Amino acid sequence: MNMLRRLGLAAVLLASTVTGAYAAPLKVALLVPGHANDGSFNQVAREAAEKLATDGEITFELREEMADPSKSEPVIRQYAAMGYDLIIGHGIELSEPILKIAPDFPKVHFAASGGPDLAGRLLGNVDGWTYDFGQQGYLGGFIAGKLGGVSTFGMVGGPELGFVKASHNGFKAGLKEGKPDAKVIEAYTGSFDDAQKAAEVTRGMVAQGAKLVWTSGDGIGNGVAAAASQEGALTIGVTGEAGGFAAKVNIVSVVLDMHPTYKAYVDDIKAGSFGKKFFVSGIGNKGLIMTKVNALGESLPADLDSQVEALIADLASGKKTLPNFFE
Repeated sequence: MNMLRRLGLAAVLLASTVTGAYAAPLKVALLVPGHANDGSFNQVAREAAEKLATDGEITFELREEMADPSKSEPVIRQYAAMGYDLIIGHGIELSEPILKIAPDFPKVHFAASGGPDLAGRLLGNVDGWTYDFGQQGYLGGFIAGKLGGVSTFGMVGGPELGFVKASHNGFKAGLKEGKPDAKVIEAYTGSFDDAQKAAEVTRGMVAQGAKLVWTSGDGIGNGVAAAASQEGALTIGVTGEAGGFAAKVNIVSVVLDMHPTYKAYVDDIKAGSFGKKFFVSGIGNKGLIMTKVNALGESLPADLDSQVEALIADLASGKKTLPNFFE
């Protein structure tokens, strides 16, 4: 799906409908599984909603720690009964409660998150979202391949799940484009949150010669950053401040930007075209973006931003395509 082109069409449709039922800001409930100040997955959802609120598109209420369905189901049902225009479940843990409750409230709009299989389960008042895990890894590898002075790279992941492995496959593919002879040391910790295990693995990789360690995880990034700082290595992929270590070791990360997707939800509701759409955040539609480069030790080309923009343009236009990184 070319999200940017679809967004442009939605904007045209919106121009003729804003005087209708949704002339006022939409009332939105945003549920996240963790804490919305985590500097990562949960925070990007909050920041996207805040931007829409600042722009006058929505008002919203945020509910945190909604990973347990027994806790989230009554909350979702309450917001629906109160007549909220849009209820967003940001996280795979919220998809089943939303799909269960949505049929009872056909006039309320719902947005669920999940894997690719969610696309076939959407309802007339439910949109779906995921992000391209392989592309996230690929862009990290693409950047790592531009890094001077490094020939051995570490890769630290959480559980050895399909989407995590896809991210790793993407990183290796992106790295190979710039450094076909690079040595890669890869490991999985078995957990998204075990920072201590991630630190141990990172120290082992540095001992084997890795001067840069990339991480595909969220919470484990804290351990990767701490160990890299102690061992004199650099990182790519650490999100948030990581206890203050990210500023010292992390060169750049590839992060989600939920604003394009949330804006599309709002535009489609106002245009009367919401429902059964599946959004995939990727490089080409700028749902996955590169953070500002933190110049640390090793060299990156001065025109890296331009190279990444060219990559985005080529993917958006179809000039360049990436393989399916899922095994």
